[in-house]
Amino acid sequence: MFSWEKAQPEAYGIPTDAAAEFEKQVLAAGVHLHGFIFLQGRKILAEKYYEPYGQESLHRMYSVTKSFAALAVGLLEKEGKIKLGDRICDYFPEYTKDTEIYPWCEEMTIEDMLSMRTCYGSTTYKIYDSKDWTKSFFRVEPDHIPGTVFSYDTSSSHTLAALVEKLTGKKLLDYLRDEALREMGFSEEAYIIPDGVGVSQGGSGMMSTLRDVACAAYLCNHYGWLEDRELLPEAYIRKATSNLVPTDLQPVQDEQCGYGYFFWMPRKEGFCMYGMGGQLALCFPKKDFCLLTMADTIGNQAGLQILYDCFYHFVYPYLQERPLDNPKAFVEAGDSGKPAGTEGANAHGPAAASEGPGAAFQGIGGGRYRFYPNPMNLTTLEYGRRGGEPWSGWEEMELRLCRGTDEYCFSFYMGAWKEGVFPGSHMRCRCRGDWKQGHLIFRVYLVDEEQGHLILDAAFRDQRIGVRVGSTNEPYFKGLRGFASAWPEQSGNPE
Repeated sequence: MFSWEKAQPEAYGIPTDAAAEFEKQVLAAGVHLHGFIFLQGRKILAEKYYEPYGQESLHRMYSVTKSFAALAVGLLEKEGKIKLGDRICDYFPEYTKDTEIYPWCEEMTIEDMLSMRTCYGSTTYKIYDSKDWTKSFFRVEPDHIPGTVFSYDTSSSHTLAALVEKLTGKKLLDYLRDEALREMGFSEEAYIIPDGVGVSQGGSGMMSTLRDVACAAYLCNHYGWLEDRELLPEAYIRKATSNLVPTDLQPVQDEQCGYGYFFWMPRKEGFCMYGMGGQLALCFPKKDFCLLTMADTIGNQAGLQILYDCFYHFVYPYLQERPLDNPKAFVEAGDSGKPAGTEGANAHGPAAASEGPGAAFQGIGGGRYRFYPNPMNLTTLEYGRRGGEPWSGWEEMELRLCRGTDEYCFSFYMGAWKEGVFPGSHMRCRCRGDWKQGHLIFRVYLVDEEQGHLILDAAFRDQRIGVRVGSTNEPYFKGLRGFASAWPEQSGNPE
């Protein structure tokens, strides 16, 4: 049976006062910290809990649950029960057989759901009146093409938890215990709160100890291996914890660095299980280190950022690259620690340099697209090289966005800022485009008497485009916030 060991932080290059300063500054900032662990391999370098919580306390882990759901899906794939490219509707005929399903829902795949690229701009069970949260996922009207832009949709993880329980006949945590986590000493008392019909709330319902989260974090940090046993599928874990989707429109820095399969990318190379209120498992495989926290920062907008910042300031600088205590995890992986097909995908942060034209855009070269009906009332999108000359992807570009009689035309560079004047005004602005993992991320900032910005994320599925827009400054951007989809105008109306 796997067991944790205790060690002093100094033995791994972390001064004792660095760990103490982390705790001191977090508490001094008013963060309601419930517990934390510094984990180096299987060595616990620091562990502390605050009343009324202790080492055996079950604590609500909120969206950390999503990462557990992702692990269970990986096991289903390993057992041949599913393929990630399967359409989710095919597994739930009870919700789709006798009713008309929206086409964008019908084409949605399991992989779309894992990477938070569903056809929904928000969590479906929050806007659909039913105790059966899974049912809502097939009944709410979509607002954009799936498999394109990132949208944080908790109903996707809940529905995948329902899939796991349907195909295994076990509760989500029981399935994970039987296949992997019991070997790690994961508690038998941990559970996931069910929805109104008994399905585990796979997006937010896990009640567990902090050491239970550490079990999963350790396995993921070692790409599924425990000594010489592959408890979780290595290839899947490597992909799940890699940067697959840009998340530049998220509101805070530590959500803007990319996303895998229900795993966030942190500002430094690694991955993160992240739950509302300060439930964190920050994992750094190359350093064989994990930070785990449980807290209540709900309602304290700065609280979560303080946890991150104190860790990166007081502890992270002392972490050293070291081989994993399980060398089996590097077999046939080379030195990169990246799954096949993700090279170049780990440039973290919204300000990362342009990667060059993404594969999805190559050969398309710009064009004019007409929007399906959408809440922002966008009508057309046009982009390409300025002047209409053949496009190679790096020169000065032009983007034209139309909404009714309003037209916004921007000239910008790829990978660099370009000064200009905001359309229809005298206000100076700065524009920039970046390619990230097949997405065009376009930004415009007002830099004059008015301040504000607009960010547009556009990604292709086939020849269609899914778009997400975020903005500030209502007088200038007039509510340009939300999701929309478009098709190439030259192909005619797809309806």
